[in-house]
Amino acid sequence: MLSHSSLECNSQLKCNARSNDSLNDIPTFIQDQVESYLDNLDSEADFDFNDITEHLQQFLRNPLSLNRADQKDLETLNLLSDLQIADLLDYRHKLGNLKSIYELQSIPSFDAQSIERLLPFVTIVENQILPNRSFAKMLLRGSNELYLRSSKVLETQKGYESINSSQAPYLGNQNQYYVRFKHQFEQKLSYGFTLEKDPGEPFFQAPNQSGFDFMSFHLFARDLGSHVQALAIGDYSVSLGQGLIMHSGYGSGKSSFVTQIKRGGRVLRPYTSVNESALLRGFATTIEFKPLDFTIFVSRTRQDANLSFNAIDDQQEPVAFTSLQLSGLHRTNSEIDDKRVINHQLAGIRLAYKTDFFQLATNVLTNRFDRPFQRTILPYNQYYFRGTSLSNASIDYAFRLRNLNLFGETALSDNGALATLNGILIGLSRYIDLSILYRNISRRYQALQSSPFIESSQANNEKGIYLGSQIKFNPKFWLSLYGDYWAHPWLRFQVDGPSTGKEYFIRFTYYEKRKLEAYIQFRSESKQQNTRSGLDAINSLEDKQRQYLRIHLSNQVSRNLELRNRVEFSLNKTSLTGEHDNRGFLIYQDFIFKSLRSPLSFTARACYFDADDFSSRIYAYENDILYSFSIPAFYNQGFRYYLNLRYRIKGLTIEARFEQTRYRDIDTISSGNELINGNTKSRIKVQFRYAF
Repeated sequence: MLSHSSLECNSQLKCNARSNDSLNDIPTFIQDQVESYLDNLDSEADFDFNDITEHLQQFLRNPLSLNRADQKDLETLNLLSDLQIADLLDYRHKLGNLKSIYELQSIPSFDAQSIERLLPFVTIVENQILPNRSFAKMLLRGSNELYLRSSKVLETQKGYESINSSQAPYLGNQNQYYVRFKHQFEQKLSYGFTLEKDPGEPFFQAPNQSGFDFMSFHLFARDLGSHVQALAIGDYSVSLGQGLIMHSGYGSGKSSFVTQIKRGGRVLRPYTSVNESALLRGFATTIEFKPLDFTIFVSRTRQDANLSFNAIDDQQEPVAFTSLQLSGLHRTNSEIDDKRVINHQLAGIRLAYKTDFFQLATNVLTNRFDRPFQRTILPYNQYYFRGTSLSNASIDYAFRLRNLNLFGETALSDNGALATLNGILIGLSRYIDLSILYRNISRRYQALQSSPFIESSQANNEKGIYLGSQIKFNPKFWLSLYGDYWAHPWLRFQVDGPSTGKEYFIRFTYYEKRKLEAYIQFRSESKQQNTRSGLDAINSLEDKQRQYLRIHLSNQVSRNLELRNRVEFSLNKTSLTGEHDNRGFLIYQDFIFKSLRSPLSFTARACYFDADDFSSRIYAYENDILYSFSIPAFYNQGFRYYLNLRYRIKGLTIEARFEQTRYRDIDTISSGNELINGNTKSRIKVQFRYAF
């Protein structure tokens, strides 16, 4: 089943990368990270890519000046490793500003591939300074974009069929609607709104007479005057340190980009996603008095939750909530009963001392709910947060000296539990980079918005060490590898005892500039999970191993056409004897056509897959229309194809997508209200983008 420019702009290929923005790929290493992230969840889940795409599209239209960018700007770009950022800043410090974009080739850690990947998003040309650049003029000047999008599953799903079904039917139709407006003035100011209706949600009908189920607005400004570094009003996101107490949006993780292990970027960012559970809503600002800067933020949101009730005077009164609902879906009466029933207040401060080579910051964060959080107590979750308030504090640091980069964060929750994460990045030579990260997070540690570099989805109960290295044999051939070893000192979900795990990764890459990229990679992960055999009355732990072998080829056959091929195998070892091993196989062919002259472009894929079950699933990133994403988990047996079309004329871009999956070994797809009677699932998407 599937779950769901620079001065030298004489290169037509480079200039074309900017013009074909709505079919531009997410960089390969980020695709790898997200595929790995979803695989580690051990469940089907959607992943919100908007945070990544938002930054890339912003820099595509307003390239980042490499001569003015500081470390936070370069981290926000999310296209460079921390070693490359450190080398670039050190190069500028010693030799001054870049005179040519291709001067990057003289920086040790910059290879041809990373430079080519960077070109569409950066410049060395200083932005023209407009006279009287007042806040009022920035509100009116700049670029505007309006997006209108709709999508629909073409087959009828059970939730839309009849009110006589055993499960509550969906109250709305199958259509998904998305509206977005954004005004952007360079990198200094943006404002806009986002509206969304998910499939199955009522639209301008009871109980949602207002129309769109989700509505978001942001106003965000940078560098207002000499001291106001950032100002956010409305919806925004916050990232602190290495994510032990708070990190919003996309964060780096284990992938083929083995030295990308450090959280970074701007503390405050505008929120333009449709993830209804992740936003902060209120006010935030960063005030700078060099070398100090001070950030304060306050937020108040209504969150979805499952309530528990007590009978008071013959009436059921809500007294607590047992879990937070993070899906953002309000399609049935029961989902609507959980809609925004909890008042969540959040506030935080950050005080940072920064120089060119050193940063030290203190962070404080507090959460408060209007009703107590009362989880059902089970052995594995007895140390999880319960109550009405939770506070955290942390200290984070970063230190850079030549080819050495140290970073880390140590955090405390208000129950006295500690968590620490520390890393080192070293350029051992022009050809070898090394990354090491150690984490130790107490089983008693509690944090509601944490997202550090860890193996688990929950930031507690983990000790581990990660080692990664990239070895460049020559400009065309390099080796990437990592090993990650961890232990969970306490129980976990479906793991009834202390457990350990390990993961290995190796990739050989061959690259020819603007022509060919080929790689072969192998990844092996071993985790302990519950098992029970024969007449055993209790569970025991057994190592369960998953292995993946991938061969990938990307060939730029002409200026207009790129072909991509992938073959991947998976093996899920469920026992030492191997008699119950599950296997998976996937092969696909991509066609990417981007004309230099025609307003029409397209991407297409044909894919065959055969996997025994969900445990042997294989994830594969798919090209999609702008601000819409698809990273399916392939299992069972079948064939999938899609076609994305884009037509651009002046300020109007029209995009359409058709996708279909046909299964060979099942007669129904999904379950519950999502169930389709049949072996085919099709979806269509249409989007209009108007830039003015």
